[in-house]
Amino acid sequence: MAIFKDPNHPFMVKLTKDLKKASDANPSHYGVFFAAGGHGTLWDYPKDTGLIRLAEDVYRRGGIVAAVCHGPAILPSIKDDSGKPIIRNKTVTGFTDQGEIIVGMDEVLKKAGVTYVNEAVEKAGGKYVEPPGGPLDDFSVADGRIITGTNPASATSTAYKVVEAFCG
Repeated sequence: MAIFKDPNHPFMVKLTKDLKKASDANPSHYGVFFAAGGHGTLWDYPKDTGLIRLAEDVYRRGGIVAAVCHGPAILPSIKDDSGKPIIRNKTVTGFTDQGEIIVGMDEVLKKAGVTYVNEAVEKAGGKYVEPPGGPLDDFSVADGRIITGTNPASATSTAYKVVEAFCG
Protein backbone atom coordinates (compact mmCIF):
# COMPACT_ATOMS: atom_id res chain seq x y z
CA MET A 1 0.00 0.00 0.00
CA ALA A 2 2.91 2.37 0.58
CA ILE A 3 3.58 2.40 -3.16
CA PHE A 4 0.05 3.66 -3.91
CA LYS A 5 0.36 6.41 -1.31
CA ASP A 6 3.68 7.70 -2.68
CA PRO A 7 3.06 9.84 -5.80
CA ASN A 8 6.83 9.90 -6.46
CA HIS A 9 7.27 6.14 -6.49
CA PRO A 10 8.34 5.07 -10.03
CA PHE A 11 5.26 2.85 -10.37
CA MET A 12 2.89 5.71 -9.50
CA VAL A 13 4.75 8.14 -11.76
CA LYS A 14 4.38 5.71 -14.66
CA LEU A 15 0.76 5.01 -13.81
CA THR A 16 -0.28 8.66 -13.67
CA LYS A 17 1.77 9.96 -16.60
CA ASP A 18 1.72 7.18 -19.19
CA LEU A 19 -1.58 5.39 -18.79
CA LYS A 20 -4.76 6.90 -20.13
CA LYS A 21 -8.35 6.36 -19.25
CA ALA A 22 -10.31 4.90 -22.16
CA SER A 23 -12.39 8.08 -22.27
CA ASP A 24 -9.21 10.08 -22.93
CA ALA A 25 -7.85 7.80 -25.67
CA ASN A 26 -8.19 8.70 -29.33
CA PRO A 27 -9.98 5.71 -30.89
CA SER A 28 -8.53 6.42 -34.33
CA HIS A 29 -5.10 5.44 -32.98
CA TYR A 30 -6.22 1.81 -32.54
CA GLY A 31 -7.07 -1.05 -34.88
CA VAL A 32 -7.55 -3.66 -32.15
CA PHE A 33 -9.53 -3.55 -28.96
CA PHE A 34 -8.60 -6.34 -26.52
CA ALA A 35 -10.54 -6.77 -23.27
CA ALA A 36 -8.61 -8.77 -20.69
CA GLY A 37 -10.48 -10.67 -18.03
CA GLY A 38 -10.75 -11.02 -14.30
CA HIS A 39 -13.87 -11.32 -12.19
CA GLY A 40 -14.13 -7.55 -11.67
CA THR A 41 -14.85 -7.10 -15.36
CA LEU A 42 -18.23 -8.78 -14.89
CA TRP A 43 -19.26 -5.71 -12.89
CA ASP A 44 -17.27 -3.03 -14.68
CA TYR A 45 -17.15 -3.73 -18.41
CA PRO A 46 -20.87 -3.78 -19.25
CA LYS A 47 -21.20 -0.18 -17.98
CA ASP A 48 -17.80 1.30 -18.92
CA THR A 49 -18.85 3.84 -21.52
CA GLY A 50 -15.26 4.86 -22.26
CA LEU A 51 -14.19 1.33 -23.18
CA ILE A 52 -17.44 0.66 -25.02
CA ARG A 53 -17.03 3.82 -27.11
CA LEU A 54 -13.44 2.89 -27.93
CA ALA A 55 -14.38 -0.66 -28.95
CA GLU A 56 -17.32 0.52 -31.06
CA ASP A 57 -15.11 2.97 -32.92
CA VAL A 58 -12.47 0.31 -33.59
CA TYR A 59 -15.10 -2.14 -34.84
CA ARG A 60 -16.93 0.39 -37.02
CA ARG A 61 -13.66 1.27 -38.74
CA GLY A 62 -13.04 -2.38 -39.61
CA GLY A 63 -10.84 -3.24 -36.64
CA ILE A 64 -10.71 -6.30 -34.42
CA VAL A 65 -12.58 -6.62 -31.12
CA ALA A 66 -11.19 -9.36 -28.89
CA ALA A 67 -11.62 -10.52 -25.32
CA VAL A 68 -10.41 -13.31 -23.08
CA CYS A 69 -11.62 -14.97 -19.88
CA HIS A 70 -14.22 -12.64 -18.30
CA GLY A 71 -13.41 -9.90 -20.83
CA PRO A 72 -16.25 -10.98 -23.14
CA ALA A 73 -18.62 -9.46 -20.56
CA ILE A 74 -18.16 -6.19 -22.47
CA LEU A 75 -19.20 -7.60 -25.84
CA PRO A 76 -23.00 -7.34 -25.46
CA SER A 77 -22.63 -3.61 -24.77
CA ILE A 78 -20.64 -2.94 -27.96
CA LYS A 79 -23.06 -2.02 -30.73
CA ASP A 80 -22.73 -1.86 -34.51
CA ASP A 81 -24.00 0.99 -36.71
CA SER A 82 -27.56 -0.34 -36.50
CA GLY A 83 -27.50 -0.37 -32.70
CA LYS A 84 -27.35 -4.16 -32.43
CA PRO A 85 -24.69 -5.96 -30.37
CA ILE A 86 -21.68 -6.80 -32.54
CA ILE A 87 -21.85 -10.37 -31.26
CA ARG A 88 -25.34 -10.94 -32.58
CA ASN A 89 -25.21 -14.14 -34.67
CA LYS A 90 -21.50 -14.55 -33.82
CA THR A 91 -19.79 -17.43 -32.04
CA VAL A 92 -18.15 -16.31 -28.80
CA THR A 93 -16.48 -17.99 -25.84
CA GLY A 94 -15.47 -16.81 -22.39
CA PHE A 95 -15.07 -18.08 -18.85
CA THR A 96 -17.50 -20.94 -18.26
CA ASP A 97 -20.03 -21.60 -15.52
CA GLN A 98 -18.14 -24.81 -14.71
CA GLY A 99 -14.95 -22.75 -14.45
CA GLU A 100 -16.66 -20.52 -11.87
CA ILE A 101 -17.46 -23.61 -9.80
CA ILE A 102 -13.89 -24.90 -10.08
CA VAL A 103 -12.39 -21.60 -8.90
CA GLY A 104 -14.97 -21.24 -6.15
CA MET A 105 -16.65 -18.07 -7.43
CA ASP A 106 -20.05 -19.37 -8.45
CA GLU A 107 -21.77 -18.64 -5.14
CA VAL A 108 -20.17 -15.18 -4.89
CA LEU A 109 -21.39 -14.30 -8.38
CA LYS A 110 -24.86 -15.70 -7.80
CA LYS A 111 -25.19 -13.80 -4.53
CA ALA A 112 -24.07 -10.59 -6.24
CA GLY A 113 -26.55 -11.12 -9.06
CA VAL A 114 -23.83 -10.83 -11.68
CA THR A 115 -24.56 -12.05 -15.19
CA TYR A 116 -22.21 -14.82 -16.30
CA VAL A 117 -20.42 -14.48 -19.64
CA ASN A 118 -22.48 -17.17 -21.38
CA GLU A 119 -25.78 -15.59 -20.25
CA ALA A 120 -24.74 -12.14 -21.42
CA VAL A 121 -23.62 -13.47 -24.80
CA GLU A 122 -26.83 -15.41 -25.36
CA LYS A 123 -29.05 -12.48 -24.28
CA ALA A 124 -27.27 -10.36 -26.89
CA GLY A 125 -28.02 -12.89 -29.63
CA GLY A 126 -24.57 -14.48 -29.76
CA LYS A 127 -23.77 -18.18 -29.79
CA TYR A 128 -21.73 -19.13 -26.74
CA VAL A 129 -19.40 -22.14 -27.02
CA GLU A 130 -17.32 -23.92 -24.38
CA PRO A 131 -13.97 -25.65 -24.74
CA PRO A 132 -14.61 -29.23 -25.84
CA GLY A 133 -11.92 -30.60 -23.51
CA GLY A 134 -12.98 -28.82 -20.33
CA PRO A 135 -13.37 -25.35 -18.81
CA LEU A 136 -9.68 -24.78 -18.06
CA ASP A 137 -8.35 -25.87 -21.47
CA ASP A 138 -6.84 -23.46 -23.98
CA PHE A 139 -9.70 -22.57 -26.32
CA SER A 140 -10.26 -19.55 -28.52
CA VAL A 141 -12.66 -18.68 -31.30
CA ALA A 142 -12.45 -16.28 -34.22
CA ASP A 143 -15.70 -15.30 -35.89
CA GLY A 144 -14.89 -12.58 -38.37
CA ARG A 145 -13.49 -9.59 -36.54
CA ILE A 146 -14.58 -10.86 -33.12
CA ILE A 147 -12.06 -13.05 -31.35
CA THR A 148 -12.52 -14.54 -27.90
CA GLY A 149 -10.77 -16.91 -25.51
CA THR A 150 -12.12 -18.91 -22.60
CA ASN A 151 -9.66 -18.42 -19.76
CA PRO A 152 -6.11 -17.32 -18.87
CA ALA A 153 -4.72 -20.45 -20.57
CA SER A 154 -6.33 -19.14 -23.77
CA ALA A 155 -4.64 -15.73 -23.76
CA THR A 156 -1.84 -16.76 -26.12
CA SER A 157 -4.03 -18.55 -28.67
CA THR A 158 -6.46 -15.64 -28.61
CA ALA A 159 -3.64 -13.14 -29.16
CA TYR A 160 -2.26 -15.17 -32.08
CA LYS A 161 -5.70 -15.15 -33.70
CA VAL A 162 -5.90 -11.39 -33.20
CA VAL A 163 -2.52 -10.83 -34.85
CA GLU A 164 -3.44 -13.15 -37.73
CA ALA A 165 -6.75 -11.36 -38.30
CA PHE A 166 -5.23 -7.89 -37.99
CA CYS A 167 -2.14 -8.49 -40.10
CA GLY A 168 -3.74 -10.81 -42.61
